[in-house]
This record gives sequence, C-alpha cells and structure tokens, in this order.
Amino acid sequence: MIKRVLVYLYGDLSHSTVIRSAAAFATQHGALLTGLFIKPDIMNYATVYGEYPLNLAQSFVDLQKSYADKAEAEFNSITGDFDCNTQWHTSSEVEGQLSPAMYADLLFVTQPRTESSVVFNDADFTDNLIMDTGLPTIVVPEDWEAEKFGAHPMLGWKPSKEVVGAVRHSLSLMRGADKVDIVSVVRKQDKDRELIDGVEISAYLSAHGVQCEFFTETFGQDEKNEADALRRHADEQGCDLMIIGGYGHSRFREVVLGGVTRSLLRQSQVPVLVSH
Repeated sequence: MIKRVLVYLYGDLSHSTVIRSAAAFATQHGALLTGLFIKPDIMNYATVYGEYPLNLAQSFVDLQKSYADKAEAEFNSITGDFDCNTQWHTSSEVEGQLSPAMYADLLFVTQPRTESSVVFNDADFTDNLIMDTGLPTIVVPEDWEAEKFGAHPMLGWKPSKEVVGAVRHSLSLMRGADKVDIVSVVRKQDKDRELIDGVEISAYLSAHGVQCEFFTETFGQDEKNEADALRRHADEQGCDLMIIGGYGHSRFREVVLGGVTRSLLRQSQVPVLVSH
C-alpha cells in the first residue's frame, strides 16, 4: 500500500509534468505528497570555479533560493487542482536524497536530460537517487502529456534479484492495471527456456491478482540492445508505464545501473518505474 509519495525538484526548469503526475498518483492512492527541492552544495563545485569569492558564493546561494521559490510556487499551483494532502521541503544536495526518502513509499523525478549543467548533474542525481534510497522511483519524461499512467504497464523481465525486487515493489500498481505485458528480450529464440520463464513469472503475478500476458522479443534490425526492443514493444502495444530492475554488472557506482537501465531512464517516452 502506497501512502507517502515524494517528488524531487531541482534547478531552474519547469517540473510541471512530474508534479502533475505525482499529484494525480497521490490523489488516486490517497497518499500524502511531499515536494522536495534540492539545492546544489556549493563546495562540490569549488574544483570547477576555483576558490569562491564571497560575493560569488552569495550570488550562488541567492540564485538557488530563487529557483526553490519558483519550484515551490509551481508545486503549490499545480497540486491545488488535486484532492491530496501536500507538504513542502527544501534541502541541500548533500543531505537531501536520503533523509526524506526514509519516510516515503515511492519517489518521482523528472527524466534526466542528455546534457546536464556543470552546476547540477541531473543524470548522476537520478542514478544516485535510485542507488542510495533503494526505493521504487518513477522517472517521468518532460513531454509526457497524460495525467495518469499504469493502466497498461510493461514489465521488462529477466530472472534477476533486481527485477524481482521491482516486481515486488510494484505489485499494488500491477494489480490495479487492466493488463500487464511481461516482456523478455532474447537474442535467440529458445522455446523451452521461454516457456519455463513465462509460466513461472505469469503464475506468480496471477497469484497476486495481476492480469498479465508473457511476450518474448528478439532484436529488430536496427536495435542495439534490450532497451531498444523494450521501447519498441511499449510503443507498439500502447504501454503507459515500464517497470524495470536497475541491474548492472560493474562494482563501480557510476556504471552499476547498467547500459540498458540508463538508456531506458534517459530515452523512454513513457514513465519508467525502476527499483535497485
């Protein structure tokens, strides 16, 4: 049961899409919605700008406060159209990710852009958010037009602990869906293996009251990895949410989420729920 939703905001950009998506979700589930603006830590950028003159440091602080005020006004304006309880917090980049998330069930964040400013790397922020909190995080594309999502989710399936964790984190969402597509991407068809995988995960979800269907997808002509095949399936079948595990094979933090996960987070045209 989801009762506390947290939406992360940052920088000088509009967050109207992710705020509206989070507010609609919180209203649907009777959850408290918290807006949290994250201010960059000025000391993180000393190596970029050299030693800060006091006036430059103060200008940086004032600028971030103006961004926070703008985000709060946008948050209050949008959530005022929804029937959900809200609260607002502002925090620094150093402490802002973990503490509020300890008391949330689900996180929302805007899809990272392919290029980030030197003052705030939103791609790293999103990756670290997923890694540090361990909570299911919904990444919403900036151009997502629908207010609601989740009527027809797609589960990107492979038998790994990360994906199984994503399944368990999203059971309540999948139970409320009209249909869930379970999609396994394979390089080469193996009917026996696919049958075993499909029966097991389908039986598990069905036991939890989820209406689901299992699919296997092979790579298309111009597709380079699993992310391309998953995006194609979602587009062709009209899926309005992707559910994936944040899996990777490297021990290094900067690449631990893996190329497939990163690609989906940055390029998906529908919201992505990711759990690590």
